[in-house]
Amino acid sequence: MRGRPFEVAWHGEDTTEALKAVYRRERDIELRTRLHGLWLLRSGRRLSSVAATVGVHYRTVQTWVGWYREGGVPKVLSHKMGGKGQQPFLTDEAEEQVAEEVATGRFRTAGEIRDWIAELYGGTYKTSSIYSLMSRLKCAPKVPRPMHAKADQEQQASWKKGGSNRLSHRPE
Repeated sequence: MRGRPFEVAWHGEDTTEALKAVYRRERDIELRTRLHGLWLLRSGRRLSSVAATVGVHYRTVQTWVGWYREGGVPKVLSHKMGGKGQQPFLTDEAEEQVAEEVATGRFRTAGEIRDWIAELYGGTYKTSSIYSLMSRLKCAPKVPRPMHAKADQEQQASWKKGGSNRLSHRPE
């Protein structure tokens, strides 16, 4: 066997049965996977076997054990995946105002919304970010399709009903 043996100084209250019980009670799949790994390690399984069983890289299991060594099961459960994310450019009040303005039908494009936000609040959004903002606010710049000034709606309606002035077949 290469390297030094992998050893964990298990806390007294973390018996195999206790870890199994905590693992079985956990509903969050991410945390449950970690507890499953710890339980299998405590049961005497090898690190590589545990990693393969729970479906993660062996380095991930080593990270979990590192957290366990620092503070036991509570420390393992305290870590959450992902970062905190970027702070929003707009406050909640500003987002509400944007949603109200969009609902009035004032804007035709995401670019117009972006320019209005930059003018009013000074935030610089990319056009693609405006689409995510609109999705998050559950609104969209929906306006009717543009119509030519000279368009005749009656003539268009008759065309749709099949009332064309032109013949549909050739004269014989």
